[in-house]
Amino acid sequence: MTATLIASGTDRRSSLGMAAAVAVEGARLTGAETLVIELGEGAQRRGPTLLAAAGARRVEEALRADDLRASARGHVCHLALADPGEGLDALGPAIDRAEPELVVIHLPSSLWVPTLESGLRVDGGVLLVSLPAERSLAALAVGEMKGRGLPVRISSRPPGPLAARRALAGVPPGGAASDLARSIARRLLDLGWPGGPGSSREGGRQGQALPALLGAGLILILAALALTAIGGAATGRGRVQRAADLAALSAVRSMRDDVPRLLAPASLPSGAPNPQRLSRGEYLERARLAAIDAARRNRVDPSRLRVAFPDSSANPPLRARATVVGEVDPGRLPGGRRLANRAPIRVVARAVAEASAPVSSWTGMPAMAEGGGYSGPLVYRDGEGMRPDVAAAFDRMSASARRAGLDLVVVSGFRSDAEQAQLFARHPDPRWVAPPGHSLHRCATELDLGPSSAYGWLASNAHRFAFVQRYSWEAWHYGFAGGPAPCSSAGNALGPDGQGAGAPSSTALPGFVPGPYRASILRSASRWNVSPGLLAAQLMAESGFNPRAVSPAGALGIAQFMPATARSYGLRDPFDPIASIDAQAHLMADLLRRFHSVPLALAAYNAGSGAVAACGCIPYAETRAYVARILALANGAGVLLSPPLEVRLVK
Repeated sequence: MTATLIASGTDRRSSLGMAAAVAVEGARLTGAETLVIELGEGAQRRGPTLLAAAGARRVEEALRADDLRASARGHVCHLALADPGEGLDALGPAIDRAEPELVVIHLPSSLWVPTLESGLRVDGGVLLVSLPAERSLAALAVGEMKGRGLPVRISSRPPGPLAARRALAGVPPGGAASDLARSIARRLLDLGWPGGPGSSREGGRQGQALPALLGAGLILILAALALTAIGGAATGRGRVQRAADLAALSAVRSMRDDVPRLLAPASLPSGAPNPQRLSRGEYLERARLAAIDAARRNRVDPSRLRVAFPDSSANPPLRARATVVGEVDPGRLPGGRRLANRAPIRVVARAVAEASAPVSSWTGMPAMAEGGGYSGPLVYRDGEGMRPDVAAAFDRMSASARRAGLDLVVVSGFRSDAEQAQLFARHPDPRWVAPPGHSLHRCATELDLGPSSAYGWLASNAHRFAFVQRYSWEAWHYGFAGGPAPCSSAGNALGPDGQGAGAPSSTALPGFVPGPYRASILRSASRWNVSPGLLAAQLMAESGFNPRAVSPAGALGIAQFMPATARSYGLRDPFDPIASIDAQAHLMADLLRRFHSVPLALAAYNAGSGAVAACGCIPYAETRAYVARILALANGAGVLLSPPLEVRLVK
């Protein structure tokens, strides 16, 4: 008998990632043929992956036989039903036809109760909410499920972007995201309980997901159902929060995009004013206007929006807080006719967003390739390794695809001969899987890309970024043809920045580097195999190339060495700019080798290796601004050191 779980949340993207993670871990725990259904507006069809479980392929074939465009993706089969009304009606027949053993349905929170009342057999639910702010919504879910004798799990920890992408590709998200999803799946499927999925649940097991955490939250159910009047338009409280979220995100996107202009020199080399440069006031005002535009687009009266910048004194500011003030009309509440003459109830929704350096390249995976035809450094995108110059080209192509409304995903990258042998043993068809020793994936220049909706764009645009489609029958397989030949000595000799390790050229240096220091930076970059553009941007952020600089904390010289660190790297005089640049390159080489990530290496240079290693993150707000400034300086000068700054909600 099929076990069916429903999943929802206040943020569609995060809750979709959670639903996919629960489905993948449920499939791994039980070995069940698993179907993930994405229901409602915004549901997106996702193409099949190169590798998929036999059960997922069987479910795919059963659904496609009925003209439903399902896709086998890793451990699960995915089906998108975009029309909420027709999709809800189609759920039962689709499940009956496919006969999967486990179904996870992701749906908008507005369809939670209609789905329960549709006659579809439901065995449990999972809700991703922000606690305690969304305690009332969590209470609604618990109360509704408890009344039906069904278990529900509440989570306030969304999977990260990389974990969510992996889950949507049908593979384990990894780390804490896998642990949490596995725990939720085990509880909802009653694994280890007599009777298994769908068995009766006695007394104390019903609806006991969050009794202590919710406390008096059950009495707030009406607040979660309230309609809020904003700018004269009646809309749900969820829209108030979404409006605040989108306003904050829009402000920060503007800030991220404008950082190079904020940090640009005030004057051109000719001495004329630089027309591209923004003052701090102009930079923040553009962000404020972006937030207001987002509010208008979401039918929110701008007079109800407040925008603030909590780190306005930072250099650069990269945080924005949006507050939307609305009113609950008591007469619009369920059963609220008796309250029609009551005064409106004030409702406030807040959101804080920031731009921060991505650290997903710190994967714990090998920094150097081995066991294949390539033996140089590996750079990771979506958890898949590739040659550094391939990663830089992919970043440019991915940015162009985003502007066209597409998110590219790397499904597969570098594979050793041993990994290729395992793959070939499972799929011994040379047309689809090359025998070990023959696959170009062993050269770290080949990428399998998704989703399938991007295939047309890739066919028309990939060549602009030096990617070529290797085989006409593989719409997802693209190889990089813009650098050294695959599996060549020249390819192995590339440095971590994608430049040749032997002789970086002056073109690798941004124009803001003063003449007296250009040769020293290039020489030290070559000696220690570090990007000269990275060293240059770092020196600009540290001291503005002032060899006599002294910080309030006691850091000295052009590279701002603390005395103890200077001694450990043999730097006798931190005010000697040439020796300091060489020590800086030596230290950055060590940090890059340890952390395998430019953002984390920069964070360790600023905050210390111990603080970065303890959390695997950029630990302090000041350090986050430091890293963002260096990456913006480098990227603004055309030196790509890492993926673009990530914009995300933090509150």
